[in-house]
Amino acid sequence: MQNKRRAWRSFLFFLLIGIAAVLFLFPIILEQVNAQIDELGITVGLPIEFLAALSLVNPLLFIIIGLTIGHFLAEKTGFTSLAYERDRYGKPFFSRFKAILPSSIGYGVLTGVVILIADYLFLPYISKQLDGLAEEATFSIVDLGTRLLYGGVAEELMLRFGVMTLLVFLMWKIFQRRAPKPGPAIVWTGIILSALLFGLGHYGATAAITEMTPVVFLRMIFLNGFGGLIFGWLYWRKGLEAAMIAHMFTHVVFILVYLLRSFV
Repeated sequence: MQNKRRAWRSFLFFLLIGIAAVLFLFPIILEQVNAQIDELGITVGLPIEFLAALSLVNPLLFIIIGLTIGHFLAEKTGFTSLAYERDRYGKPFFSRFKAILPSSIGYGVLTGVVILIADYLFLPYISKQLDGLAEEATFSIVDLGTRLLYGGVAEELMLRFGVMTLLVFLMWKIFQRRAPKPGPAIVWTGIILSALLFGLGHYGATAAITEMTPVVFLRMIFLNGFGGLIFGWLYWRKGLEAAMIAHMFTHVVFILVYLLRSFV
């Protein structure tokens, strides 16, 4: 029997991590707001810190929405979370976490390597503004926290626990409502759609940097969507934490390569 009361501990646990992830965005957003104000040459009547804090409301809301969707629908749809299963059924957490750790790290590293190779192959056909490796690498606690907590945890709460779970749940109820759980075709459709939505979500930022040519569009979709396919599959087969670990180690690969590039 489910322990619904204790399951809220997992909700609060992930919510606290999500809040921490958003807070790591604050210095980055503050710098961007300062740059925009300087570029426009305007004077604002509100503290810049307040404007930057307001910009954090949207990502925080998306995290809460994704977490809420996953809290109520993930298990019904056939998805798992080690933290939730610990609270609901008393299943061990750390032993199961250690069991998924090696493969999750491996998939994360592989994903990072594939994305970097693809990015390198796109270089001759894109603007230099999109070449992140051409910039001087930086490393700080803010960079690390943003990549690992926001990229690795918060985005999985939004995209896998939230968007992917909701898409699969809705398609299951529409197309396979007599089935006890959604079939592989439904799940793979949800994986692909959530990955595509994440890729398309970068359209505005990419278009602001360079002209949106077909090659630039393809690069945007692949670089941002490929990881979603891997993380979505891991969420389906090994649980939410496996997707988070893999996503985090994808960013670890990026960090290491950027730092190595800065010394070359």
